[in-house]
Amino acid sequence: MSVEEFVAEVAALAARDGSQGWRAAMANAADIWGVEGGEGVAVGFGPGGRLEDERLNGRWCDVTGADTADWLLLPADGDRLVLVPRADVTVSAPSTPAGMSAAGLADVAVSALPIAGERVFATRDDGAVVVTGAAAAAAVAGAADGLWQAHVAQVREKLAASYGSAEADDLTVSTRQAARAAADIDAATLQIVASLSQDPRAAARAQRQAAVRARDAADRVLGSSRGHALDASDPVARLWRDVHTGCRLALRLLDDLDR
Repeated sequence: MSVEEFVAEVAALAARDGSQGWRAAMANAADIWGVEGGEGVAVGFGPGGRLEDERLNGRWCDVTGADTADWLLLPADGDRLVLVPRADVTVSAPSTPAGMSAAGLADVAVSALPIAGERVFATRDDGAVVVTGAAAAAAVAGAADGLWQAHVAQVREKLAASYGSAEADDLTVSTRQAARAAADIDAATLQIVASLSQDPRAAARAQRQAAVRARDAADRVLGSSRGHALDASDPVARLWRDVHTGCRLALRLLDDLDR
């Protein structure tokens, strides 16, 4: 699919499940040296590795999909990427943050691992950097959109059951706040799409703004009803946690890509 379609699919998946949206944004599939079918590749970020005398050492935090990947593509020395089989690294048990608890965020460690020259690549090109940042921001905006949709469905149901009561006035206020949030989520989505045609610096700036705008819109929706915060099983509260965790991860990732 096109890059625009990919970003839209990430957002649509995140609207249903923030963890799966983040996995889709971060994961990659590739044919590794003639292997039949696709092999799962988890991509690390951050300055966690050193490659010296053809041996790799390092630790990378929160590598999405490291728990299920066949290979890992890990940055080293700031300007190289190293492809290693998952069997050759130590992968911690996936963390379970309050949001995106099923995103498969795991730490990866390597100690004095011999690396063949054909498994070392130049750092990402500008196009790949822009797409990676856009996909991360789309996972945040998508989760915010799913939160908004769940909230609006609940308000409609309550309005139908509360017609004529004092509660209806409070719910009407809630719908106005939801309308403001919808405008911000739409604006964030447009920023992400527009960033795909920008240079890396401008794109990263737009993607950061989009992620934060989506997070703030989610806060506005959650704050419009006390019921959401009191119910841990509420899909609005669950997606709100996904939005906040996703925003934190996206901003950190964009900082890593800048380096």
